[in-house]
Amino acid sequence: MKNLFFFLSLFTSILLSSGLTSCNKDMDNHHVNVELAAEQLTPEASIPVDEDGMITKDFLSKDTVWLLDGVSYVPDGFTLTIEKGTKVVSGETKMYTHEDGQNHHIKGVLVVLKGGKLIAEGTANEPIVFTSDKAPGQRKTGDFGGIVLLGKAPINPTEPTVIEGIPQPGEVDVTYGGNQPNDNSGILKYVRIEFAGYNLAQDNEINGLTCGGVGNGTLLEYIQVSWGRDDAFEFFGGTVNAKYLVASSTDDDDYDFDFGYSGTIQYALSLKDPKSTNSLDSRGISDSNGIESDNNGQGVERDPTTRPVLKNFTFIGIQDSAVADKKLRYGNRWRRASSMNITNSIIAGYSVGASFEDITDNGSIFSNNVIHAYKQAFIGTVPGTGNIVHVSNDAASFLDLTGRNLIFYKSNDPEITRYNPAILRPRAGSPAYGDGLTTFKGAFHPNQRAWTTGWTQFSPNTY
Repeated sequence: MKNLFFFLSLFTSILLSSGLTSCNKDMDNHHVNVELAAEQLTPEASIPVDEDGMITKDFLSKDTVWLLDGVSYVPDGFTLTIEKGTKVVSGETKMYTHEDGQNHHIKGVLVVLKGGKLIAEGTANEPIVFTSDKAPGQRKTGDFGGIVLLGKAPINPTEPTVIEGIPQPGEVDVTYGGNQPNDNSGILKYVRIEFAGYNLAQDNEINGLTCGGVGNGTLLEYIQVSWGRDDAFEFFGGTVNAKYLVASSTDDDDYDFDFGYSGTIQYALSLKDPKSTNSLDSRGISDSNGIESDNNGQGVERDPTTRPVLKNFTFIGIQDSAVADKKLRYGNRWRRASSMNITNSIIAGYSVGASFEDITDNGSIFSNNVIHAYKQAFIGTVPGTGNIVHVSNDAASFLDLTGRNLIFYKSNDPEITRYNPAILRPRAGSPAYGDGLTTFKGAFHPNQRAWTTGWTQFSPNTY
């Protein structure tokens, strides 16, 4: 199979990994030659828990690789602090019986209960990594469970709501939501979550990072979720804001909003991968989207309305139009009485750019975005103006709109797909460039160093 090239013009230089041993750039062809360390992580100690799975140690140091056994909880009133540069890997598998009587074997799930806090503050040079315990080349989606934050901020279900994805844990309260919009569940900054996800049942899964009723007192910045079995990020209600998010090579939706989420997210990247798995609906059709947003499962108009405010997002699908048509659904899918406010963003590499299905029109804004689609830019009525649209079945024609290579992957590479985002800034003259100050489109400023540099890892099966 020939090498595939993705033509966009959206971004600046990304280092492939914080674990590179050497990196030599050829600036003429924008290729990056990489020698990656192939050292398996060696777990040294389990995170201690009591008989109910409650974590009893309040500080995890980077001099130990920590095992996360089964489903482990940060309890109400407890703060778990993780030192910068720390690695946490899947630990012992434990069996849990769900309310349906089915037994489930789960490992590597960290749940911060209402009133608990997780302080995981890495740096660009020393990110905190949650990942598989397997050797390089043997890691796969679902090796790690995921991180779940539960808070007391508003949601729109009228009954006490149990977070999805984990079995009913007996006496442990895994409900979320309340009347405290400024609730604080801690800090996640410079954090990577790799190979996460667990499917408890249909539409009942653990994601890379799940936020249930999380308040805006919580800090979420510089977080990458990659090679996840389900969604990368899912927000069930709440008011938490976020910046600098990366979703790469995940199975289902990259950003999922439900139950009245009303926070603001700025500067976020979504990368789909032709080699990753993709979720299917009941008809066997791909259900993998850049965004999926519902007010609730029934599509009922109930307050607070799901209305994320999204600025400077970049969604990249798949270069091959036939593969994109098979493996992906929509760049954005807004439905079931959801509202939205999305501006200055880019969608490319999907058969359909965005779908608007039974949305709440009041307050919905979809404006000043750049859309490339193979078949159809939009389904439904677009609630906004100023969008730049380019529809073509020829991926190379995106050069007409942008004019630079963005990503290629080497199909003859025996490793899992290596993204090589060698250029991540819009060029002058591109519709994404704007004035270079406040109106540029997409996740990356045209005249600044890419915020992904140093801490991200687009080939987590190689280090």
